[in-house]
Amino acid sequence: MKDKNCLFCKIVEGLEPSKKVLEVDEFIVIKNKYPKAPIHVLVIDKKHREKEQSMKGDFAADLYWDKLMSAAWQTLVKLGLDKTGYKIINNGAGYNHFEHQHLHIMGGSKTEPGGES
Repeated sequence: MKDKNCLFCKIVEGLEPSKKVLEVDEFIVIKNKYPKAPIHVLVIDKKHREKEQSMKGDFAADLYWDKLMSAAWQTLVKLGLDKTGYKIINNGAGYNHFEHQHLHIMGGSKTEPGGES
């Protein structure tokens, strides 16, 4: 399921440039084009799934959040953030710029990236 107008769908399809950090079965991880921390990557679902649908549990039968968190964990280990500290963010309801489900992973600084939460 792809949305022809979605930037993240275009990135997944290779139609828009990105700097890939990791790819697993159902997700890709890319460097954020506008980082807010020394390390700032996005874990992006390869399918176009709306944030609200994923938050409501519409994909629970697919073990969606388990797979998403597994991709995030693999990213943390690859980047060494599992040892130095990280923040995982899932924006929504007006804080997000894109409805395509994705997570932000930030780290690489001595202070909490993006401010205290």
